[in-house]
Formats: sequence, structure tokens, C-alpha cells
Amino acid sequence: MTKLTQLANQYTSDKGTEHYEAHGYTEEYAKYIPENGEFNLLEIGIWHGDSLKMWHNYNPQLKIDAIDIDPNVTNFFKNMDGVNVFIGDAANHEFLKSITEDKQYDFIVDDGSHTHSDIIASFKFLYGKLKIGGLYFIEDLHAGHANKPKVIEDLHLWLEDKNVRSFTELCNGKLVMIKK
Repeated sequence: MTKLTQLANQYTSDKGTEHYEAHGYTEEYAKYIPENGEFNLLEIGIWHGDSLKMWHNYNPQLKIDAIDIDPNVTNFFKNMDGVNVFIGDAANHEFLKSITEDKQYDFIVDDGSHTHSDIIASFKFLYGKLKIGGLYFIEDLHAGHANKPKVIEDLHLWLEDKNVRSFTELCNGKLVMIKK
């Protein structure tokens, strides 16, 4: 079990192996997201902040931006150094532009609404904010409202003329990783 999975389980994140749907995503994330060094990570969908605590303790040097549509999310955790929480709709390009204007990310994790339209809208804007060699993860494609076949098709179509190094399905197809 990786350090990241231990932290996910400690903070009751479903990204680990013990809580809620126990996806096991952290076993994959630990292969790609270093536990040391300065990197920029954006996470869409933070619910109770479990994954923010996990990321922050996994690599305290991570600079984390987090987006959630629910203004009550900050009631579930205290402010953490290096973590910025933004309240708004991650499918709204004007909102995304306002919070990412001068930023580039090493890692983007979409754990938001899991609806096809939101996944695609966020991706189309945020892919441009991903550094060359950066990784974009989309979680929970097994959710019925994600419409995984359509998401995969639309991502491939949109990425046709883009510089993509790899497109990989992980965790029994529940998680997609796109390397720019």
C-alpha cells in the first residue's frame, strides 16, 4: 500500500481503498504524482476536503487549487498552506479563466459532477492550462451520468489535432489519464 493510499484511507477519501466506493485511484496516482517537490495541482470537486488533506500531507510542497460548486465545502476543513479553494462552476469558462489566468498545472484531477457535459467543458478549457508533460485525470467514469463511451469518444475527437503523449484507462476503466 502506498503512502498516498494510507493517507486517503486516513482522511476517508474514496480515492483510497477503504471508504465509500474505495476506488483505489491513489495506487495509480502514487506512480505519477511525486511525494516531494514543487508542483501545481488542480482538483475539481472537493466535497468534504478529504482529498485536499490527503494531497497536502502527501506532498506539502504541492501548490493546490481546488474548485467546488458548493459554498459550504470550506465548513468541513480548515485553511491549509498552499491550498486555494475557489467556489464556482468548473464547466464555466469565464469562471475558470478568472482563477487560472496566470497558471499552468502539472496535474489536474476532475472529480467533479461526473456528467458528460461538465467533464468535456472543463477539459476543453483546462487542457490548455496543463504543462507539456502534465497529466489530466478524469475520475468515476463508471458513473451512469458520465456516459463513459460518449466522454471517451468526445475526448478522442477533440484531442485529434492536439499534442497528446498518451491516453490511458486505469482502475478498470473508472479513471482516465491523459498526458500532454
